[in-house]
Amino acid sequence: MNQVKLKIFFSCLVIFASLVLILGIFRGESSVGTYFDLKNTKTVLIKRVQQLKQENKELSSEIQKIRESPMYAKKVLKDRYHTLNDDESLIFLPD
Repeated sequence: MNQVKLKIFFSCLVIFASLVLILGIFRGESSVGTYFDLKNTKTVLIKRVQQLKQENKELSSEIQKIRESPMYAKKVLKDRYHTLNDDESLIFLPD
């Protein structure tokens, strides 16, 4: 009779421990939801790193073009920063 009670007690103890662990998986700091959130964040960050690598390649290419060609450098200065040559002047027209 004692062995039966002992088996029942340990079975209940195992079931209780299992329930606590399962609840911890779904509600704790290391829950399944947190795992999927981190997995999604990882995917977003990997895409962002790929974008930045591509942007870095493009900027490196642009720098190389500017270093190799003074005419291209002047064009970039003129287009992006609106610089003027010595023989040019800027005229503002009213709306």
